[in-house]
Amino acid sequence: MINVTLIPVLNDNYAYVLESDNGDVGVVDPGEAAPVIEYLESKGLKPNVIFATHHHGDHIAGIPQMLEWHRCKVAGPSKEMGRIENMDILLDEFSAETFGGEPYDVLETPGHTKGHISIHFPESKLLFVGDTLFVMGCGRLFEGTPEQMWESFEKITALPDDTQIYCGHEYTLSNAEFCLKVEPENDNLKTRYEDVKTLREQNKPTIPTTLGEEKKTNVFLRAGNAEKFGEYRLIKDRG
Repeated sequence: MINVTLIPVLNDNYAYVLESDNGDVGVVDPGEAAPVIEYLESKGLKPNVIFATHHHGDHIAGIPQMLEWHRCKVAGPSKEMGRIENMDILLDEFSAETFGGEPYDVLETPGHTKGHISIHFPESKLLFVGDTLFVMGCGRLFEGTPEQMWESFEKITALPDDTQIYCGHEYTLSNAEFCLKVEPENDNLKTRYEDVKTLREQNKPTIPTTLGEEKKTNVFLRAGNAEKFGEYRLIKDRG
């Protein structure tokens, strides 16, 4: 199994350190190197691989410094080759890779960027979604289309409900406020909003979420019922 540690970086990003039972160490989306290296050094760890979900600087800017500190493999989306430096392992939906002895799946989840990927560890029930999905939100469509993003959501929602989802930003409180405007009668959402407020008042992260929770409270995943959302037209219709 894989243990995940959240590392706050930049203003509101998260990078993630993965530690497997067999001693392998990975890092996901290091937008800043120093906090990640500080944590790894404090634990006496060195990464075997760095994963990148997409090419935006707040997810990859720390990679060169991390490689200067400790050379390891870099795995990222094959469709963003040339936009992410130092990649050794090119990932797409046909990839058959392992980490810590555990096979992982690669979901191509375009929308936020054209080549965005999400990395799924089915045995450990972990999904790293970068900026495709947020807790009660989703990423902005910088490069892809609403249709592509909806197809990406469909890939994610096909996974088991107990899948733990790790996303790239701490946007949850503002996302919850938006979701409540869209779906004010959703009791699950009202309860969750209060829980999120409490966590953020204590400066605690709201991540990970679970896919089951997102299906109940994330209006972007619930946009198949968008006809009841009145004036709001969500990603399924136009992004």
